[in-house]
Amino acid sequence: MVKRIWTMTSSFGQMSKLLCKCLRISPIVSDILIQRNLREPEEVIEFLHPTLLNLASPFSFRQMPRVLERLSLALEKKEKVLVYGDYDVDGVTSTALLYKVLTDLGFQAVAYIPHRQDEGYGLHEEAIRRAARAEVKVLITVDCGVTAVSEVKIAKDLGIDVVITDHHEPPECLPEALALLNPKVADSGYPFRDLAGVGVAFKLAQALLQVFGNSEADVASEISLLDLVALGTIADLVPLVGENRVFVHQGLRQMENTVHPGLDALLQECGLKDKPLKAGQIGFMVAPRINAVGRMDSAREGLELLLTEDLGRAEELARLLTKENQSRQETEKEILAEAISLIEREPLPRVIVLSSDHWHHGVIGIVASRLVERYYRPVFMIAEEGKEAKGSARGIPGYPVLEQLKTQTELLEKYGGHSAAAGFSLFTENIGRLREGLNRQAAAFAETLFQEVLHIDRKISLEEVSADLLHDLEMMAPFGFGNPGPVLAMREIPVHSVNTVGKERNHLKFRFGNHGEQEGIAFRLGDRFSELNGSAKLDAAFSLDWNTFQGQDKVQLMIKDVQLKASWLGGEIAFEDDEQSTWQQVAAAQDGLDFEWLDWHELYPYEWTPADKKRIWVWDMTGLESHLDLWADSLLPNYFPRETLKNRQFLDKTGLSLGEDEGLGLILGLPLSAEEFEEGLEKFRQLGIYRLAISGYQDLQEERVRKQCGYLTRDELIRFYRELKNKASESNPFHVQLASREDRELKAALKIFEELGLLHCLGGSEKIALEWIPAQSRLDLETSLRYRYSKERFEQALTFQKKLLANFPSCREKLRRAERS
Repeated sequence: MVKRIWTMTSSFGQMSKLLCKCLRISPIVSDILIQRNLREPEEVIEFLHPTLLNLASPFSFRQMPRVLERLSLALEKKEKVLVYGDYDVDGVTSTALLYKVLTDLGFQAVAYIPHRQDEGYGLHEEAIRRAARAEVKVLITVDCGVTAVSEVKIAKDLGIDVVITDHHEPPECLPEALALLNPKVADSGYPFRDLAGVGVAFKLAQALLQVFGNSEADVASEISLLDLVALGTIADLVPLVGENRVFVHQGLRQMENTVHPGLDALLQECGLKDKPLKAGQIGFMVAPRINAVGRMDSAREGLELLLTEDLGRAEELARLLTKENQSRQETEKEILAEAISLIEREPLPRVIVLSSDHWHHGVIGIVASRLVERYYRPVFMIAEEGKEAKGSARGIPGYPVLEQLKTQTELLEKYGGHSAAAGFSLFTENIGRLREGLNRQAAAFAETLFQEVLHIDRKISLEEVSADLLHDLEMMAPFGFGNPGPVLAMREIPVHSVNTVGKERNHLKFRFGNHGEQEGIAFRLGDRFSELNGSAKLDAAFSLDWNTFQGQDKVQLMIKDVQLKASWLGGEIAFEDDEQSTWQQVAAAQDGLDFEWLDWHELYPYEWTPADKKRIWVWDMTGLESHLDLWADSLLPNYFPRETLKNRQFLDKTGLSLGEDEGLGLILGLPLSAEEFEEGLEKFRQLGIYRLAISGYQDLQEERVRKQCGYLTRDELIRFYRELKNKASESNPFHVQLASREDRELKAALKIFEELGLLHCLGGSEKIALEWIPAQSRLDLETSLRYRYSKERFEQALTFQKKLLANFPSCREKLRRAERS
């Protein structure tokens, strides 16, 4: 095993404190959120409370109308529509989801998944020709197709219109399909590029339900599909951020009450029925069972499981999948042992390339992942099948697998994938040259790339480990790729005892603390017992989880790494603290250390020449969103009082024409906070603008500030509450329209009510389906993080603006006048 180096980002000091204060969250959680680039309170709130109301419209895809137009014709003419999928979990869930929706809407749909061994990944000519003979007129790919240039042409020649839904990296030359829905394609129109294949299929399903569905009968259809979306998204290891986080968060809730008999039977088979579900459980227990049948034989049993409505057949298929998974595990274990033996015969190369004529192609990808974990090297596993061979590759951070495969194009017959994983095929005779070529290319990478670095999110003390801390950390779930479970670390933890546990004594169980009060478990580290036993203190990196025994929950350290003394990248990083507050920085700017503040009332814009205006930057904060841009004449009527037109001394007062490189910064309106003010001033500094004037503050416009802060008053929320309750009394579930910017406040109210448990969003984009949930007790608006934050932000903004105006001499009289009125 390669020894890891630990690394940790230093604390963000004042920034973390501000986030902790305004959202009332744990300092440990606020530090971790900021490290993950969640630094604005609004971003953090949406992250902690994912909602379907934040999903982009499926009609964001520019080619969606073309798809719907063709499918409308297929529905009218009763033409056959083939859903063509892939044999992994993402492909199987995509196929099941889209087939269910099409058949429910009355389409003549057929589902097909290629055989891994006989056909391999993607569209195949023979399958297309069989489809043509079966009179299929529309073929929709899911989780594949973006590279199928020749296959799409064959389909077109045979009279089949192809619609591609995919999420893989597109090639330079795209297939000439009827339509292509892939968020990674340039100009796709879709704002979130990291959807899984099932995510793209779901967006098409959303559009189909909204255009062809019965709004009353199909009101809950979208939410009922989210468990399939969550399953495929988790299994495909796409980043659990943005829309993927929403899908998984909501999908896990839906999975606990799934309407799909096959998925219900599979949860029962895994021992997860009637339990709160976590993304990790789905990734390690449920998804592998569906993957197993596709790896070992045909994925069609997995597809049948997700489609069947027969409870007995569902249970039978769930047992079959478990049996296939056990067979896959045994095969994987044998290949892994053989691979380790091959690797350890010689010095460890930068890139591991292994092959054999008796390895099962279906499991070599999993073995490659295990080898990456063990050796921290890119791994290319190849199954030789006579003169031809098929391979699977897995990478490490900083080593883009697909790009490296492209450097060996002349040796490959076919390849595809992404930066972390890829599949490929080649002639067996070229395997040696591929090994040499990949290692030759790898020599260009820095040696440090091949040293595993364990990222620590936060150092804590043993005393800080508690149930409250674990509850706080769980707010960040679901965890997975792109949002890993937080890794904490402790230095010099007192070790009370350490023992080997497990059937094969291959795990370590620790008791930490002077009296052994804290338990820790380290899986697959039993071979380090002799090294660690007898140590009085250790350094440990770990996550926290619950250990349930005899009905009692206790916090347990899940050890990721343990060292006698950890090696830190660049030395151990201490937490820093920024003692200078942002307000002090603003005060320094106001005192004139950086800027010259001009009197707005002495400026005369009608004397400005075109050359002058090219050097005038305007920071406009009068709308819902602030922006910085060059001068526009359209601003004149709003922010220049009539009396200034009489002033003929502009050039003398401003000196704008004195220098070619000088400019003027105009601030319209008032910032909402010291942080926003300093951020704006910094932008002016970067532009080389040090002469500023402020206007648009003629009075403190509380109503405008309230809207800018997104604050809905109690009275406004009561009005929305009554309107929604009346709608629900007529029909529940029900619909609301969110099609225009004027609906911004209604959307904010819906999010608050959803957070309070008053309603459940069932889906939709412009037209939202909602289920009203009657309140069981008196509600406290302050328990809503969204409401509480917006209210406090509004109050703090008003306080800040008064303080800001009081510090500018030219504004004081205006402020006094506003207060008197």
